[in-house]
Amino acid sequence: MIQRMKSKYAIGIDVGGTHLCSAVVDLLGRELCSVPVTTPMDSKSPVTEILSCFAGNIAATVRAFGQPVDKIAMAFPGPFEYSRGISLIRGVDKFESLYGLNVAESVRALLPEGMAEAEFRFLNDAASFALAESFCGAGRMFPSIMAITLGTGFGSGFVRDGHLDTDPDRVPLRGEVWCLPFEGTIADNGFSTRWIIGRYRELTGRSVPGAREVAEASVADSAAKQVFTEYGSRLGVFLRPILAHSGAQALVIGGSIARSSALFLEPLKANLGDIPVRISSLFDQAAMIGAASLFNE
Repeated sequence: MIQRMKSKYAIGIDVGGTHLCSAVVDLLGRELCSVPVTTPMDSKSPVTEILSCFAGNIAATVRAFGQPVDKIAMAFPGPFEYSRGISLIRGVDKFESLYGLNVAESVRALLPEGMAEAEFRFLNDAASFALAESFCGAGRMFPSIMAITLGTGFGSGFVRDGHLDTDPDRVPLRGEVWCLPFEGTIADNGFSTRWIIGRYRELTGRSVPGAREVAEASVADSAAKQVFTEYGSRLGVFLRPILAHSGAQALVIGGSIARSSALFLEPLKANLGDIPVRISSLFDQAAMIGAASLFNE
């Protein structure tokens, strides 16, 4: 009788500015195997409150799963010393109280009895998205991909043969494109929500709170349609040389703006040539799965 291999579990945590979301990931089945647990959190809080939220969220996830899990991976925004688990965030009005702190050691000390030896790993949130889409998402059929997240910021990651690709001969430093020059500024200003809001204001004189409102207006508003057409075209112009240089065989797009991809996908593709474009199949689950997949190595 052939005995099935026991699943390998890890907790993946998506660390956001207003909440944490975590779940247990089955690394062999390549899927979430527990209901995600969301914990409200104010990233501007004192260090003790933030650490308490981390530990409470992890403990709640383990309780919901019903069995011990001693591998914990956190998708964390930067700047962060990911190899050592030390936060370097300051000057950006979030997580400033964690500056210089070893997050792994600090959280481990607050975990329930039996988790004192829990192993922590950390990864940039955009890189987590890229790993997840390569691991079990929209990019799983391609040996190498570039993945981007479009929203309040412009995140990116490159994956080759199942591992993050940070080779400086192929990709920008740390796989980050947000800081590259574009149209007299940096790409983050050109492809985040700020650009969509600003361009819509230029064309109409009207202010809206976010990209979603511009997308909703596009049903009857030609200016809103124009904003997304320009957005896709410019994004294709920016990405084409990066994709060519990296050797990525597909582009995977996620983030909140990707939910309106029907409005900008065609002009994007028109400027990319033959490179396949895929929209995220994981969205909110991606950061949790991608971070946890670090334990699959």
